[in-house]
Amino acid sequence: MEHINARSAQTGNVPSNVAGLPIVNVWYGGRSIGLYRVNRIDERALVLNHGGISFPVGTLLDVVDFQRLVPNAASSRLSTKVVGNNRSGIRLAW
Repeated sequence: MEHINARSAQTGNVPSNVAGLPIVNVWYGGRSIGLYRVNRIDERALVLNHGGISFPVGTLLDVVDFQRLVPNAASSRLSTKVVGNNRSGIRLAW
């Protein structure tokens, strides 16, 4: 059985094995796709680890930054576009 120690209105239950890690909730077409680990954060972009779904360049995604990892973001929900997808991860820009 999975232990839960955190909850977010945007992500639901956060499993204890990922709570506290740099993760965001990725949304596509109004549906939550799941939690993705953040590799790097730049001023106007972030790079995610590959997850269960890998998105092609040009895909529009919403990212819920429920841990406030992105500095100076006006909102915890960012509208992004996939601008790169290679071995180092999925690069999103806003």
